[in-house]
Amino acid sequence: MRIQTKLFTAAVVGAAVLGLANPAQAANHRSSGNSTGRCGASVLGGGNYQPLCLFYVHDGSGAIWGKDGSVSNLAGYYFKSGSGTGSGQAVKNNATAMESEYYENRGGTVWYSSGYNGNYDWAYDGEGGPLYYTWNENASTEVGIGVG
Repeated sequence: MRIQTKLFTAAVVGAAVLGLANPAQAANHRSSGNSTGRCGASVLGGGNYQPLCLFYVHDGSGAIWGKDGSVSNLAGYYFKSGSGTGSGQAVKNNATAMESEYYENRGGTVWYSSGYNGNYDWAYDGEGGPLYYTWNENASTEVGIGVG
């Protein structure tokens, strides 16, 4: 009986050590709602832009911010002035919804931490919706959904 107990204890300890050796993967969520029609060239002042947009209000209303390309740290960016609730507020850690308007099969990703780290929300081209893992905890955005 003692040998069985020792073998069982060794097996449990071994499994625990192996579990600790594997790094935890970031959790992700697909924002798959329909486009609001607000995330386009007009957000960036015209031209042929295809931005990734963040919204201050979860239903895509209120203030909006958009960028044509990835941003590794959202510090210093602000929601577009005069565009509703949240106008002029910092983008970092204040967004509750996203939308991707990249029409090159790239989509977009919103990351929890700066430098494209941590949990993330993502959307295909022309999709978006409320953030799940990065609701008011968004620090970087990346063009592309290779991680999704």
